[in-house]
Amino acid sequence: MSILQNAIDSIQIGVEDFESDDDRRSVSAVRNIVAGILLLYKEKLCRLSPPDNKELLIKQNIRPVQNAKGEITFEGKGNKTVDVQSIKERFKSLNITTVDWDRFDEISRLRNDLEHYYTSKSPDAVREIVAKSFLLIRDFLSEHLQEDPQEILGDDCWATLLKVSDVYSAEEQACKASLSAVDWKYHSVEIALKNLRCNQCHSSLIQAPHSDDVYPMIDLHCKSCGEDFSFYDVVEQCIDDSLSGEAYINAKDGGNPPYNTCPECWQNTFIYEEDYCVACDYEIQYTECEMCGVPLDLEDQYNEGKCSDCQYRWEKIMAE
Repeated sequence: MSILQNAIDSIQIGVEDFESDDDRRSVSAVRNIVAGILLLYKEKLCRLSPPDNKELLIKQNIRPVQNAKGEITFEGKGNKTVDVQSIKERFKSLNITTVDWDRFDEISRLRNDLEHYYTSKSPDAVREIVAKSFLLIRDFLSEHLQEDPQEILGDDCWATLLKVSDVYSAEEQACKASLSAVDWKYHSVEIALKNLRCNQCHSSLIQAPHSDDVYPMIDLHCKSCGEDFSFYDVVEQCIDDSLSGEAYINAKDGGNPPYNTCPECWQNTFIYEEDYCVACDYEIQYTECEMCGVPLDLEDQYNEGKCSDCQYRWEKIMAE
């Protein structure tokens, strides 16, 4: 069976799982649909592989070899095939630049959350994955594989994907409109709102019922499971989801983190770019050491006006 047929089968089975009344099949639906998308990506790599070795580019390990004529060719080593990161790298080197990897990564993260935390309150989180997967499937089939999505997926599967996508898109736009009417005070928080999710069912269909709420005590309502909560309850998670990737890259390159723990509320919500904690509005109180005059950073605030060196010397003197 071809990789393309495996991909179509996985997507179709995933859609059948999604339509089932058995909640236990919801996570299976997500797994199958995401697996199907990855197989579509592998199909593209197969089509770009040499005619005499159609699976070359899906091999995780590729090495150069010299044939009997002294020519240098490439062959795949072992049975392991490419993972997501390898697919991204090969697409980039092959100038396949129109794949929406941000959307795929979002779907992948939500899939992981569901596999660990799925409850009966999560059906709309599953619907979100199905809806957002539809766009990836449709665009990749038509643009990169030159296949008619409706024809290759079948009318029933296509109709379900189309309906879910249309309904979800309408609800998503309504929720975004309610959020945009709120004064979020900080630019970094407005950016982080793309990571806003219900703390019960993980759905992103979050509504702000009252546009005149004062930040950060902004009332939120989940359109999926009906949960009511405050933005203050989820601000730390939103910031972490928004900036953790940048923090990892900075740390790897020897740079400074974009956010840190607030000395006042103890949440990881002090944003250096803002010079404020976006959870409690704390700002740095001590800007320079009262003993030696050096600039003080966030960690030095615990010393109440002294740098770490002067604090150490002061404690040593006091202990004598």
